[in-house]
Amino acid sequence: MKRFFLLFFFIFLAACSSATVDKGSSVSIQPSVQPGEIKTFIEKPDATVCTQDSKPIIRLFATSWCPHCQWIKNRFNLVVSEYAEQGKIVAHHWVVDKNDDDLTSIKESYVPADELAVFKAFNPRQSIPTFVFGCKYHRIGNGYESQDDLNAEETEFRTIIEKLIEEAGGA
Repeated sequence: MKRFFLLFFFIFLAACSSATVDKGSSVSIQPSVQPGEIKTFIEKPDATVCTQDSKPIIRLFATSWCPHCQWIKNRFNLVVSEYAEQGKIVAHHWVVDKNDDDLTSIKESYVPADELAVFKAFNPRQSIPTFVFGCKYHRIGNGYESQDDLNAEETEFRTIIEKLIEEAGGA
């Protein structure tokens, strides 16, 4: 048995050392996600879209000290603020260690119990960042941070928001 493993190891080394790389070829890098694709969120297929005033509710639960939360903060806020200003969604960016909704100009003093219940329902361990889009799509962590691809994050956010708006019967 030991001989078999040694033989296999030497064959593997020989194969690896004889491999060549074609330095003239180019690598085509595809975008991480295309419009209309959802790759990093989990869909709860039997869920009814949670709404407020017939608008899907989009949530991010984060903390002020989390580097992953800081990485996504501005892009998330930009996208959801655009839709919220158009009256298409209701959005929250709960900074749970500060008890504040980052999307409002006022300083909240607590995260409402019903919002914390959503956080706990979709992420019992309450790790951050946690995204809950319309109570139908959720994700713990950033999907494209390892590639430093905020554009892919934005594309996926917009895809899900558009689907939720349509499902909720919005404009």
